[in-house]
Amino acid sequence: MLRLTNRPNAILFRLALAWLLGVACVACAGGALAAPARTLRFEHIGLEQGLSQESVQSILQDRQGFMWFGTQAGLNRYDGYRMTVFKNDPTDPDSIADNYISASFEDDQGRLWFGTKGGLIRYERGTRKFIRYATGDVNNRVVSAIVADGAGGLWLATGEGLKHFDPASARFATLRHDPGDGASLSDDRVNALVRDTDGSLWVATARGLDRLAPGARGFERFTVALSGDARRNQVLSLSLGANRTLWVGTAGGLEAWQLGAAQPVRRQFGAADGIGAVRVQSLYHDPKGNLWAGTELDGLFWRDPASGVFVSYRHQPLDRHSLSDNRIAASFLDRSGTLWVGSWFGGVNRVDIASGGFNRLAHVPDDPRSLSSSKIRALAPGAGGALWLGTTGGGVNRVDLPGGGVTRMRAGELVTALAVGGGRVWVGTPTGLSSMDKEGGDVTPLPLGGDANASYIQRLLVDRAGKLWIVTRGGVVRYDPASGTRIGWRHDPANPYSLGENHGFAIVEDQRGIIWIGTDNGLERLDPATSRFTHYRYDPADPASLRHSRIYYLFESRAGQLWVGTAGGLHRADPGADGKVRFRFHDLNRTGAEDPIGGIVEDDAGMLWVSSTAGLARLDPTNGQVKHYTARDGLTDGSYFVGAAARSGDGSLHFGGINGLTSFRPEAIRENPYPPVVMITDFLIFNRPLRAGQQLGDATFTGAIEDAREITLSYRDSVLSLEFAALHFADPQRNRYLYQLEGFDRGWVSTDAGKRFATYTNLDPGRYVFRVRASNKDGVWNEAPTVLAITITPPVWKTWWFRLALAAVALGVGYALMRMRVRALVQQKSLLERLVGSRTAELRLQKDSVERQKVEVEQAHRNIALLSDIGRKLTAKLDSESIMLMLYAHVNELMDASVFGIGLYRPERACIDYPFAMEGGKRYLPYSRSMDHPNQLAVWCIANEREVFINDLEQEYGNYISDLLLTSSEEHLGTLEDGSLPTSPRSLLYVPIAVNGRMLGVVSVHSYATNAYERIHLDMLRTLASYVGVAFDNADAYRQLQSTQAQLVAQEKLAALGSLVAGVAHELNTPIGNSLLMASTLQEKTSEIAQKFDGASIRRSDLKVFIDASQEASALIMRSLFNAADLLNSFKQVAVDQASAQRRRFNLEQAAHEIVATMMNQVRKAGHTLTMAVEPGIEMDSYPGPFGQVMINLINNALLHAFEGRIGGAITVTAALQGSGRVLLVFVDDGVGIPVEHQARIFDPFFTTKMGQGGSGLGLNITYNIVTSLLEGSIRVESGAGRGTTFFIDLPLKVAP
Repeated sequence: MLRLTNRPNAILFRLALAWLLGVACVACAGGALAAPARTLRFEHIGLEQGLSQESVQSILQDRQGFMWFGTQAGLNRYDGYRMTVFKNDPTDPDSIADNYISASFEDDQGRLWFGTKGGLIRYERGTRKFIRYATGDVNNRVVSAIVADGAGGLWLATGEGLKHFDPASARFATLRHDPGDGASLSDDRVNALVRDTDGSLWVATARGLDRLAPGARGFERFTVALSGDARRNQVLSLSLGANRTLWVGTAGGLEAWQLGAAQPVRRQFGAADGIGAVRVQSLYHDPKGNLWAGTELDGLFWRDPASGVFVSYRHQPLDRHSLSDNRIAASFLDRSGTLWVGSWFGGVNRVDIASGGFNRLAHVPDDPRSLSSSKIRALAPGAGGALWLGTTGGGVNRVDLPGGGVTRMRAGELVTALAVGGGRVWVGTPTGLSSMDKEGGDVTPLPLGGDANASYIQRLLVDRAGKLWIVTRGGVVRYDPASGTRIGWRHDPANPYSLGENHGFAIVEDQRGIIWIGTDNGLERLDPATSRFTHYRYDPADPASLRHSRIYYLFESRAGQLWVGTAGGLHRADPGADGKVRFRFHDLNRTGAEDPIGGIVEDDAGMLWVSSTAGLARLDPTNGQVKHYTARDGLTDGSYFVGAAARSGDGSLHFGGINGLTSFRPEAIRENPYPPVVMITDFLIFNRPLRAGQQLGDATFTGAIEDAREITLSYRDSVLSLEFAALHFADPQRNRYLYQLEGFDRGWVSTDAGKRFATYTNLDPGRYVFRVRASNKDGVWNEAPTVLAITITPPVWKTWWFRLALAAVALGVGYALMRMRVRALVQQKSLLERLVGSRTAELRLQKDSVERQKVEVEQAHRNIALLSDIGRKLTAKLDSESIMLMLYAHVNELMDASVFGIGLYRPERACIDYPFAMEGGKRYLPYSRSMDHPNQLAVWCIANEREVFINDLEQEYGNYISDLLLTSSEEHLGTLEDGSLPTSPRSLLYVPIAVNGRMLGVVSVHSYATNAYERIHLDMLRTLASYVGVAFDNADAYRQLQSTQAQLVAQEKLAALGSLVAGVAHELNTPIGNSLLMASTLQEKTSEIAQKFDGASIRRSDLKVFIDASQEASALIMRSLFNAADLLNSFKQVAVDQASAQRRRFNLEQAAHEIVATMMNQVRKAGHTLTMAVEPGIEMDSYPGPFGQVMINLINNALLHAFEGRIGGAITVTAALQGSGRVLLVFVDDGVGIPVEHQARIFDPFFTTKMGQGGSGLGLNITYNIVTSLLEGSIRVESGAGRGTTFFIDLPLKVAP
């Protein structure tokens, strides 16, 4: 029996003291070298991802790689994409015993054990069923912890003591508290178990810690609360760390017990160690030796191995990637390097700690030790490991990188730029610039003057000479703190060497002392020696230019290369031997569509780290390889600010964003090295899952689909799908897959997490092998693929034995048939001899019939061709008489048409007129049939709109009319032109003529013989009637068109004659008016001389004046009247020519002048000019009247269309000989021209752009017809919008007789 010992002896005291001092030294050393703790970015998995309930009590990863989560409302299996939930079903004994899952364990054989409030259960993976083991009283069966005993058995922590379970016998043994036995269990309420390396079992109870040695029957009790704090005696959790250090979590804090001696050496941890008197719910040592402690209210703690200090991770309401809840029930690190943290009220949390290395620093509400704002606009490294931050609304923060402490200064300010130099910190804001000391005091403003833009600080730079460069929205200023002098540069439109743009963003000083400035409109290079700027901008014609002119960031690498970050991506400036700078674009996204660059920093390895709105990218300048990092890799959420990038003296890099600061050491950034395990998670046939032990069609297999290596399917299972999952949980959505069905797929098929399945249809029978591989989020692929062999059995008729049996049967049947055939042939021989004769006779008859049919078919083809030819000819005729004559000329070629007639239906007179009827080559006199007498076959045909088909008039007329009085009597048969009487027919066909529902008439053929017609004749006549209807309709339309056109032409001629009359009136007005004036003057003079003569007062001088005036007036009157007579003769000739189309010889110049003279009044009234230049001596033998009509039409067309209401237009008419027999007239105006789309239609009838405004659309059509027909010439036009119009008329000097 072991004795309970509470007081260590002196030796143990000295050992404990030495161990505690060692731990304290490690802690102190770690504190001296303390660095900011690594931040963790948690992803949350809860009800939305399929978790059965938010309280996750236990976490386990099985050997296959699946994650198991025990909750208060069911057991969950997770493959990274889908949650499979197991719950209690009272009607199913194979379901879990209770939904409250409190413990989970996998034994050495890979069996999964779960502790529930209903007892112990074991999962059968092959059947997906559970085996229940009742642990005791039905009201107290809770199992809160499970550990192996090392011999195949299990130790169980329950609410009714410590239980031992033997899986082989399924028996339980219980060790309980006995108040009378000091070696019994301290308390029946067992909370946790851990097995020591020496085989001992440590038992955490509600009243202390007990140890059960190997083979012992009693417990050694340990009182944890030595200081009198009863809470510490309530042990809630245990974990065994390296060097046999037992970590004990209690209701009052955490302790570490060093085992190995007779008594444990104990140490309590408190606030100085980063963890206070918290209630430690769970303890877990991961495979890397890290200790994770889950508390009831204070979140998760991680013990930093380097310093020994605990780092706290808590729920932050404003950080969606903090812990989901502060009450932690379980922790687990899986084989992919993913840490799982189960909470009471927030589901399970997941974080990849095998990759990353990024730290985040942000504002935490109500925590003065955090940043004053999460929006980091500016960064500036300082001496002693200090990093200065400029925030939005939070002023300036100083972060001491070795310890991570934050000092807040100038609260409430918006800081846009920072620089450190000369012992001062320069602070730029939207309203100006100031400096302060490193403690935030002695703030000194530096007025910049000018407008508001000149005070908006964008970037600050302290150059190697200690001078401060200030980039603003209103230019650039260089300030010398030592002398107080300043020099400014601004854009001057008159100076090409001035600053190209005042709005700046970035500045850098290169190794040669050249200043480069990034602006809103290009890159500027300032030569300090000359103060001249060279401008670099985006040039679409130059592929070596920048791709965007907005420059956000400038950086020079240690190799002297200038890197330019623009709104359109990253560029490297490469100076050429010719001194010209060329820019090489680096496509970071490999898509050509780049994100705006925020900052560029170089690490010790020469890698460039580039921030943008999409995260961080690491660029290797030597080979162009790019690695992208996003918030899912541990960065802050959201974009990074332009210009917020810096490198500290210790080599750490920093980037400021809208949600905090990202800091890291580049060499600490690592990728997840663990390749994933790939499992086939489901197999579906016709979209129905196949389960172990289940028969689905002809498919059978045993065990779980995850364990299956081969499966056999029937040929009927033609549609199958395989679902797979990479059990790598660092970031399942970024896992990738390659799969191949050997025997079907020619190569590997690539897919992502969004399509984790492969579907195949109509596979041929045979053996296939499905292989699938996967990579983790960082592109690490597993080497050996997961393999599943699939055999598709053939149908019975495709098996070898069936084919062999079928061949044997076929041979036997063939032999039997051969024997039967021989007998049948003998019998048939005689029969065939008898049949040959009769068959030969039948063939002869068939031959004759085929020949007759051949003749009939040939005749039908000829009839069809003839009908088509007749139809073309009929529809080409445009007058009714020609149509009827042509139809009669061809109808006899198709049928017997001894009597033929066409009647035209006149509904307005209720009759049928027969203008054309023939009998025996003689024509009938025109006659009519009244529609008021229905006993007429023609009337019946039109009235009923149906054909009449009679092959024996006497026998069949009753089908249509009641008697033959009006059909066959001599007085009603009509009269031939020669006076002879017609003959009564025996066979008759009547077919109505209709077009578009309009009844036009009837066509009929008669024969003197009975049975003269067949149905084919009726069909042919019906076809001819259709052609005739179309031809009549065309002829009628043509007659209407001719009438309308004649009217319009007459109107055009009247309009031309009107113009002629107006011209005549105006031209005669002048000479007649002059004559009238002189005659009236002469009358007055005559009256005056007569008075003097009557009064005898006339003098010789008066008579002489009168005689002189009379002579002058008479001469003027004679000239005017002669002119009027000449004009009348000219106008008379023009009028005669216009009114007739007589051919005569005429002088072209004289005729043109006479025609133009008639139009000059209209031209002048419209405010335009008309000029003529006709080569003299051109004699033409043609038609002067139509020629004049052409000239008048062209002048009228120009007046109506060319000038669009403006005055001052010019019209020019020229004519010149072309060779020996032709003349070219050119009619030109300088008007608006004719659009190209109208030029092809201007000579069409009725085409006008002035319909309703004086244009008929016939002027140019008439002109075209006169020129090309009567005058035997040609006319063409050249024009363009806004370029005037020119008509070219080419005419012969003599038209053909």
